[in-house]
Order: sequence, then structure tokens, then C-alpha cells
Amino acid sequence: EEYHKHELQIEWFTPMVWKFVLYTDIEMGALKGLHRNAVIPYDEQFFMGGSGMVYGSALRGYPDRAVGPTSNGYPLGGRALLKYSLELRFPISENPTLYGLGFFESGNTYLDAEHINPYDLKRSAGVGFRLFMPMLGILGFNFGYGFDSLDPASTTPAGWQTHFIFGQPF
Repeated sequence: EEYHKHELQIEWFTPMVWKFVLYTDIEMGALKGLHRNAVIPYDEQFFMGGSGMVYGSALRGYPDRAVGPTSNGYPLGGRALLKYSLELRFPISENPTLYGLGFFESGNTYLDAEHINPYDLKRSAGVGFRLFMPMLGILGFNFGYGFDSLDPASTTPAGWQTHFIFGQPF
């Protein structure tokens, strides 16, 4: 291997009034070659957007793998990642386990650690629900709105996106 990759994820669950739970998630990542001409596989890069099930880190309200550096509309992947999520979860049914949630997220991937800009984060908000099926895991649905444009030459927001979750604890 000619690179090193570091990822840090901090999750925090805070009980609120009644059975409401506030979920906070912070993710950071860095990827760097061991020397100037190091070969770093494409699939080791950081990707962001969508439900995160296809490949990469979730950022609801945007298409899969659409957030971060691109070339002619094709995702390049990044060598640095920042993401912050805040969810308010509330139970709908205890048996079967079904809960709803509202979320706010912001995040981005960058070409490298030197290009990290904490003020250049794509923001989104939305609602969703999760159903726990013992033999299948988590089934979920998110409806999120991306507030920022993915095209630097445009100010048109990404808009509404629908995301399905299957088998992930998120």
C-alpha cells in the first residue's frame, strides 16, 4: 500500500422529553499518499451524497456520490471529508419498531486536506422513518431537500431527493 487513510466518527445519542432522542454525528476523514507519486485506488477516495448505500458517505437531499470534486459531471472522489448530522428521532410504534425523524445535515469532500473549508459545506434538511425488521434489519425512507447547488456556476439548489435505506443502522 502506498497511502494512509484515517477516519473519525463520533456519534452521540441524547434522551429528550418523553421518548424523543437527539442523534448527533460528526465524521472526518483524510487520505494521503506515502510519497509524491503514490498510487491511491479510486475506491479508497471519499464520496458523499444520497443514502450512502451505493458507495460512500450519506448526505441526504443530494444524489448518490454527487457531493465533492467532479470532472465533466463524473465524481472524482476526495481525499478529505467533513460531515455533521443532527436528527430528532421519535417513536411511532414499539412493536414493530417504527420511528420517525427530522434531520439537518451538512458535509463535503475535498481534493485534499489543504483544500478543506468548513464554510464550504453542502446543507440539507428533511424527514424520514425507519422500520426494524428482525430478519432484514432496518428499512427506511428519507425525503430531503438540498439547499446548495452542486454546480459552482449555478445558484439553483439541488432540491428534493428521495432516498431508501435497506439493512443499515443509520
